[in-house]
Amino acid sequence: MFDYDAIIVGGGPAGLTASMYLARASYRVLLLDKESFGGQLKNVYLIENYPGFSEGISGPKLASEMVNQAGKFGVELEIKEVVGVEPYSSCTLVNCADGKGYTCGAVVIAGGARPRRLGVPGEERLQGRGIVHCALCDGGRFTDCVVAVCGGGDSGVSEALYMRNIASRVILLEAEPGLTATAILRERVRHDSKLEVRCGKKVVEILGGDNVTGIEVIEAASGQREMIKVDGVIVHVGIEPNTDYLEDVISLDDQKRIIVDDRLVTQIASITAAGDIRKGSPWQIGAAVGDGVMAALSAQRFLNGSNK
Repeated sequence: MFDYDAIIVGGGPAGLTASMYLARASYRVLLLDKESFGGQLKNVYLIENYPGFSEGISGPKLASEMVNQAGKFGVELEIKEVVGVEPYSSCTLVNCADGKGYTCGAVVIAGGARPRRLGVPGEERLQGRGIVHCALCDGGRFTDCVVAVCGGGDSGVSEALYMRNIASRVILLEAEPGLTATAILRERVRHDSKLEVRCGKKVVEILGGDNVTGIEVIEAASGQREMIKVDGVIVHVGIEPNTDYLEDVISLDDQKRIIVDDRLVTQIASITAAGDIRKGSPWQIGAAVGDGVMAALSAQRFLNGSNK
Protein backbone atom coordinates (compact mmCIF):
# COMPACT_ATOMS: atom_id res chain seq x y z
CA MET A 1 0.00 0.00 0.00
CA PHE A 2 1.20 3.53 -0.76
CA ASP A 3 2.22 5.94 1.99
CA TYR A 4 -0.25 8.42 0.42
CA ASP A 5 -2.71 8.39 -2.43
CA ALA A 6 -1.36 11.69 -3.75
CA ILE A 7 1.62 13.90 -3.01
CA ILE A 8 1.63 17.59 -3.92
CA VAL A 9 5.03 19.21 -4.43
CA GLY A 10 4.77 22.94 -3.76
CA GLY A 11 2.61 24.88 -1.33
CA GLY A 12 1.57 27.87 -3.42
CA PRO A 13 -1.98 28.54 -4.64
CA ALA A 14 -1.83 25.76 -7.28
CA GLY A 15 -0.55 23.15 -4.84
CA LEU A 16 -2.88 24.18 -2.03
CA THR A 17 -5.91 24.06 -4.34
CA ALA A 18 -4.96 20.63 -5.71
CA SER A 19 -4.45 19.30 -2.20
CA MET A 20 -7.88 20.58 -1.07
CA TYR A 21 -9.70 19.01 -4.00
CA LEU A 22 -8.02 15.65 -3.53
CA ALA A 23 -8.49 15.63 0.25
CA ARG A 24 -12.18 16.54 -0.10
CA ALA A 25 -12.51 13.52 -2.38
CA SER A 26 -11.30 11.37 0.55
CA TYR A 27 -7.79 10.72 -0.74
CA ARG A 28 -4.82 10.65 1.62
CA VAL A 29 -2.82 13.73 0.64
CA LEU A 30 0.64 14.97 1.61
CA LEU A 31 1.67 18.52 0.68
CA LEU A 32 5.41 19.25 0.69
CA ASP A 33 7.13 22.63 0.46
CA LYS A 34 10.78 23.40 1.11
CA GLU A 35 10.22 26.77 2.82
CA SER A 36 6.71 27.73 3.90
CA PHE A 37 3.17 27.35 2.64
CA GLY A 38 1.57 30.03 0.53
CA GLY A 39 4.23 30.39 -2.15
CA GLN A 40 4.69 33.80 -3.77
CA LEU A 41 1.39 34.96 -2.25
CA LYS A 42 3.25 35.70 0.96
CA ASN A 43 5.30 38.35 -0.82
CA VAL A 44 2.43 40.32 -2.36
CA TYR A 45 1.28 43.41 -0.50
CA LEU A 46 -2.15 43.70 -2.14
CA ILE A 47 -3.99 41.47 -4.61
CA GLU A 48 -6.70 43.34 -6.49
CA ASN A 49 -7.60 40.95 -9.31
CA TYR A 50 -8.55 37.83 -7.36
CA PRO A 51 -12.35 37.31 -7.56
CA GLY A 52 -14.41 37.77 -4.41
CA PHE A 53 -12.46 40.63 -2.81
CA SER A 54 -13.76 43.96 -4.08
CA GLU A 55 -11.31 45.93 -1.93
CA GLY A 56 -8.44 43.54 -2.60
CA ILE A 57 -6.75 41.22 -0.13
CA SER A 58 -3.19 41.00 1.13
CA GLY A 59 -1.14 38.09 -0.17
CA PRO A 60 -0.24 36.78 3.31
CA LYS A 61 -3.92 36.86 4.33
CA LEU A 62 -5.04 34.91 1.25
CA ALA A 63 -2.20 32.43 1.73
CA SER A 64 -3.16 31.89 5.36
CA GLU A 65 -6.79 31.24 4.45
CA MET A 66 -5.77 28.70 1.81
CA VAL A 67 -3.44 26.89 4.22
CA ASN A 68 -6.11 26.75 6.91
CA GLN A 69 -8.64 25.42 4.42
CA ALA A 70 -6.27 22.67 3.27
CA GLY A 71 -5.67 21.63 6.87
CA LYS A 72 -9.41 21.61 7.54
CA PHE A 73 -9.92 19.00 4.83
CA GLY A 74 -7.22 16.75 6.22
CA VAL A 75 -4.21 17.58 4.06
CA GLU A 76 -0.93 16.72 5.79
CA LEU A 77 1.54 19.58 5.41
CA GLU A 78 5.27 19.13 5.86
CA ILE A 79 8.24 21.43 5.29
CA LYS A 80 10.60 19.31 3.22
CA GLU A 81 12.61 19.92 0.06
CA VAL A 82 11.84 17.47 -2.72
CA VAL A 83 14.99 16.45 -4.59
CA GLY A 84 13.73 13.60 -6.74
CA VAL A 85 10.68 11.93 -8.25
CA GLU A 86 10.96 8.32 -9.38
CA PRO A 87 7.99 6.88 -11.29
CA TYR A 88 7.53 3.10 -11.31
CA SER A 89 4.88 0.90 -12.86
CA SER A 90 3.02 0.44 -9.57
CA CYS A 91 3.78 3.69 -7.70
CA THR A 92 5.82 6.89 -7.64
CA LEU A 93 8.56 7.59 -5.09
CA VAL A 94 9.10 11.17 -3.94
CA ASN A 95 12.50 11.72 -2.34
CA CYS A 96 13.34 14.56 0.05
CA ALA A 97 16.62 16.26 0.95
CA ASP A 98 16.56 14.79 4.46
CA GLY A 99 16.77 11.28 3.04
CA LYS A 100 13.10 10.49 3.58
CA GLY A 101 11.07 9.05 0.71
CA TYR A 102 7.31 8.65 0.26
CA THR A 103 5.39 6.40 -2.10
CA CYS A 104 2.14 7.45 -3.69
CA GLY A 105 -0.23 6.75 -6.54
CA ALA A 106 -0.18 10.22 -8.13
CA VAL A 107 1.97 13.34 -7.94
CA VAL A 108 1.06 16.96 -8.63
CA ILE A 109 4.13 19.11 -9.32
CA ALA A 110 3.33 22.68 -8.29
CA GLY A 111 6.72 23.89 -7.10
CA GLY A 112 6.36 27.30 -8.74
CA ALA A 113 9.30 29.43 -9.76
CA ARG A 114 12.06 31.56 -8.29
CA PRO A 115 12.99 35.14 -9.19
CA ARG A 116 15.28 35.44 -12.19
CA ARG A 117 18.59 37.15 -11.54
CA LEU A 118 19.87 40.08 -13.58
CA GLY A 119 23.11 38.23 -14.27
CA VAL A 120 25.33 41.29 -13.86
CA PRO A 121 28.59 41.92 -11.96
CA GLY A 122 28.09 42.57 -8.26
CA GLU A 123 24.73 40.79 -8.08
CA GLU A 124 25.83 37.56 -6.43
CA ARG A 125 28.21 39.26 -4.02
CA LEU A 126 25.63 41.79 -2.84
CA GLN A 127 22.66 39.44 -2.43
CA GLY A 128 21.12 40.29 0.93
CA ARG A 129 23.36 43.34 1.22
CA GLY A 130 21.02 45.71 -0.51
CA ILE A 131 19.67 43.42 -3.23
CA VAL A 132 16.27 41.90 -2.41
CA HIS A 133 13.37 40.32 -4.29
CA CYS A 134 10.45 41.15 -2.01
CA ALA A 135 9.48 44.66 -0.95
CA LEU A 136 6.89 43.40 1.54
CA CYS A 137 9.48 41.16 3.22
CA ASP A 138 12.55 43.40 3.16
CA GLY A 139 11.45 46.88 2.10
CA GLY A 140 11.54 48.22 5.64
CA ARG A 141 15.31 48.26 5.62
CA PHE A 142 15.19 51.01 2.97
CA THR A 143 13.18 53.51 4.99
CA ASP A 144 14.01 57.04 3.77
CA CYS A 145 16.56 55.61 1.33
CA VAL A 146 16.89 55.61 -2.47
CA VAL A 147 15.78 52.37 -4.10
CA ALA A 148 15.95 51.11 -7.67
CA VAL A 149 13.31 48.62 -8.78
CA CYS A 150 14.34 46.57 -11.81
CA GLY A 151 11.44 45.36 -13.94
CA GLY A 152 8.44 47.13 -15.43
CA GLY A 153 5.98 44.25 -15.38
CA ASP A 154 3.15 43.82 -12.89
CA SER A 155 5.44 42.58 -10.11
CA GLY A 156 8.04 45.30 -10.51
CA VAL A 157 5.51 48.13 -10.74
CA SER A 158 3.60 46.79 -7.73
CA GLU A 159 6.84 46.69 -5.73
CA ALA A 160 7.66 50.26 -6.76
CA LEU A 161 4.21 51.47 -5.70
CA TYR A 162 4.62 49.77 -2.34
CA MET A 163 8.11 51.22 -1.80
CA ARG A 164 6.95 54.78 -2.53
CA ASN A 165 5.52 54.84 1.02
CA ILE A 166 8.82 53.74 2.56
CA ALA A 167 11.74 55.04 0.53
CA SER A 168 12.65 58.69 -0.03
CA ARG A 169 12.99 58.06 -3.76
CA VAL A 170 12.05 55.14 -6.01
CA ILE A 171 13.56 54.68 -9.48
CA LEU A 172 11.72 52.17 -11.66
CA LEU A 173 13.91 50.74 -14.43
CA GLU A 174 12.68 48.81 -17.47
CA ALA A 175 14.97 47.58 -20.25
CA GLU A 176 12.13 47.66 -22.81
CA PRO A 177 10.98 50.95 -24.39
CA GLY A 178 7.89 51.03 -22.16
CA LEU A 179 6.41 49.45 -19.05
CA THR A 180 4.85 46.04 -19.63
CA ALA A 181 2.56 46.09 -16.58
CA THR A 182 -1.23 46.09 -16.93
CA ALA A 183 -2.92 49.38 -17.81
CA ILE A 184 -4.23 50.16 -14.33
CA LEU A 185 -0.75 49.86 -12.82
CA ARG A 186 0.84 51.94 -15.57
CA GLU A 187 -1.75 54.63 -14.92
CA ARG A 188 -0.95 54.71 -11.20
CA VAL A 189 2.74 55.08 -11.89
CA ARG A 190 2.15 57.82 -14.45
CA HIS A 191 0.41 60.03 -11.87
CA ASP A 192 2.74 59.35 -8.95
CA SER A 193 5.26 62.12 -8.38
CA LYS A 194 7.34 60.00 -5.99
CA LEU A 195 8.19 57.48 -8.70
CA GLU A 196 10.82 58.10 -11.33
CA VAL A 197 10.32 55.84 -14.36
CA ARG A 198 13.21 55.17 -16.72
CA CYS A 199 12.43 52.92 -19.68
CA GLY A 200 14.98 51.73 -22.20
CA LYS A 201 17.56 51.54 -19.40
CA LYS A 202 19.28 48.27 -18.54
CA VAL A 203 21.27 47.60 -15.37
CA VAL A 204 24.74 46.34 -16.29
CA GLU A 205 26.41 46.35 -12.87
CA ILE A 206 25.55 46.69 -9.19
CA LEU A 207 28.10 48.66 -7.22
CA GLY A 208 29.15 48.51 -3.61
CA GLY A 209 31.60 47.13 -1.06
CA ASP A 210 29.87 45.70 2.00
CA ASN A 211 26.50 47.04 0.81
CA VAL A 212 24.91 48.38 -2.35
CA THR A 213 25.95 51.96 -3.14
CA GLY A 214 24.81 52.33 -6.72
CA ILE A 215 24.01 50.84 -10.10
CA GLU A 216 25.39 51.35 -13.57
CA VAL A 217 22.85 51.45 -16.37
CA ILE A 218 23.08 51.64 -20.13
CA GLU A 219 20.61 53.36 -22.41
CA ALA A 220 19.53 50.97 -25.15
CA ALA A 221 19.07 53.63 -27.81
CA SER A 222 22.37 55.48 -27.43
CA GLY A 223 24.60 53.07 -25.54
CA GLN A 224 25.32 55.80 -23.03
CA ARG A 225 26.22 54.62 -19.53
CA GLU A 226 25.20 56.26 -16.28
CA MET A 227 25.95 55.61 -12.62
CA ILE A 228 23.03 56.11 -10.24
CA LYS A 229 23.51 56.23 -6.49
CA VAL A 230 21.06 53.95 -4.68
CA ASP A 231 20.91 52.25 -1.31
CA GLY A 232 18.98 49.21 -2.46
CA VAL A 233 17.92 47.23 -5.50
CA ILE A 234 14.71 45.23 -5.84
CA VAL A 235 14.83 42.76 -8.73
CA HIS A 236 11.70 41.62 -10.59
CA VAL A 237 12.75 40.68 -14.12
CA GLY A 238 10.90 37.40 -14.49
CA ILE A 239 10.93 33.95 -12.96
CA GLU A 240 12.62 30.59 -13.48
CA PRO A 241 10.74 27.33 -12.82
CA ASN A 242 11.94 25.10 -9.99
CA THR A 243 12.48 22.03 -12.16
CA ASP A 244 16.19 21.26 -11.78
CA TYR A 245 15.48 17.90 -10.14
CA LEU A 246 13.06 16.88 -12.89
CA GLU A 247 15.28 17.19 -15.96
CA ASP A 248 15.76 13.42 -16.37
CA VAL A 249 12.25 12.51 -15.23
CA ILE A 250 9.69 14.37 -17.35
CA SER A 251 9.75 16.50 -20.49
CA LEU A 252 10.67 20.17 -20.13
CA ASP A 253 10.67 22.92 -22.73
CA ASP A 254 13.66 25.14 -23.57
CA GLN A 255 12.87 27.34 -20.56
CA LYS A 256 12.74 24.31 -18.25
CA ARG A 257 8.98 24.51 -17.78
CA ILE A 258 7.04 21.27 -17.56
CA ILE A 259 5.29 20.21 -20.77
CA VAL A 260 1.69 19.13 -20.16
CA ASP A 261 -1.42 18.30 -22.18
CA ASP A 262 -4.77 20.06 -21.95
CA ARG A 263 -5.50 18.21 -18.70
CA LEU A 264 -2.13 19.23 -17.22
CA VAL A 265 -0.84 15.66 -17.43
CA THR A 266 2.84 15.10 -18.27
CA GLN A 267 4.06 12.28 -20.50
CA ILE A 268 3.89 10.14 -17.33
CA ALA A 269 0.21 9.54 -16.58
CA SER A 270 0.67 9.56 -12.80
CA ILE A 271 2.31 13.01 -12.78
CA THR A 272 0.50 16.30 -13.39
CA ALA A 273 1.86 19.85 -13.18
CA ALA A 274 0.13 23.08 -12.14
CA GLY A 275 0.87 26.77 -11.75
CA ASP A 276 3.92 28.80 -12.75
CA ILE A 277 6.04 25.67 -13.19
CA ARG A 278 4.21 24.45 -16.32
CA LYS A 279 4.55 25.51 -19.93
CA GLY A 280 1.91 28.02 -20.95
CA SER A 281 1.18 29.37 -17.48
CA PRO A 282 0.10 33.05 -17.52
CA TRP A 283 1.70 33.52 -14.07
CA GLN A 284 -1.48 34.71 -12.39
CA ILE A 285 -2.95 33.66 -9.05
CA GLY A 286 -6.39 32.94 -10.49
CA ALA A 287 -4.83 30.76 -13.19
CA ALA A 288 -2.78 28.87 -10.60
CA VAL A 289 -5.93 28.09 -8.63
CA GLY A 290 -7.62 26.86 -11.81
CA ASP A 291 -4.57 24.73 -12.57
CA GLY A 292 -4.79 23.21 -9.11
CA VAL A 293 -8.38 22.17 -9.79
CA MET A 294 -7.56 20.63 -13.18
CA ALA A 295 -4.46 18.84 -11.91
CA ALA A 296 -6.42 17.39 -8.98
CA LEU A 297 -9.20 16.15 -11.26
CA SER A 298 -6.66 14.55 -13.60
CA ALA A 299 -4.94 12.91 -10.62
CA GLN A 300 -8.33 11.58 -9.48
CA ARG A 301 -8.98 10.10 -12.91
CA PHE A 302 -5.64 8.33 -12.77
CA LEU A 303 -6.18 7.03 -9.26
CA ASN A 304 -9.63 5.76 -10.28
CA GLY A 305 -8.22 4.06 -13.34
CA SER A 306 -10.22 6.25 -15.71
CA ASN A 307 -7.55 8.62 -17.02
CA LYS A 308 -8.59 8.54 -20.67
